[in-house]
Amino acid sequence: MSKSLQDQLLALGLAAKKPKKARQATRRASGKVNQQPGAGKGPSRGGQVSGGEVSLDRAYALRKQEEKKHADTARKRKRAEDRQRRQLNKEIRAIVSKYRLDGANAEVSRHFMYRGRIRKINVTPDQLKALNTGGFGIAYLSGGYHLLAPEHLEAVRKLSANHIPDLASGEPAEENDYPVPDELTW
Repeated sequence: MSKSLQDQLLALGLAAKKPKKARQATRRASGKVNQQPGAGKGPSRGGQVSGGEVSLDRAYALRKQEEKKHADTARKRKRAEDRQRRQLNKEIRAIVSKYRLDGANAEVSRHFMYRGRIRKINVTPDQLKALNTGGFGIAYLSGGYHLLAPEHLEAVRKLSANHIPDLASGEPAEENDYPVPDELTW
């Protein structure tokens, strides 16, 4: 039972004995090295086998073309988004570099929530009072936070509202948000 299927078929006379090197030479000559047995047999019109079915080679080629097309489309879309983001950052950088108010003499840290994390900016005590009352605002640019006057903050907001953190310290929860059940006694 240790004989291979080919050996068994040869013993029964159902398979023709063909030298291994001759088989490989005929495959290379026909260009069908990686095909399954019988894949190249039969009439073929434009990659179609009789019955309207697409041959296996043609199906793989079509799938490969489709994948390449999708990858190219995704790459082009990513490049366009990157180009747009760089242009937006360039315009915001022009505003921030010209009108930012925070500087080297800032010694007070102001913490705030932005994109789900606690962030901080260093300001002077006078700027902190103005920032807390709404006299100033913060703009985000390339990993940094910059203090801006309200008119310049609006210019950044017109370009992209996502670059302006909301400094509201969170509204207190309304009593109606978490109602107390009637059957609960205090």
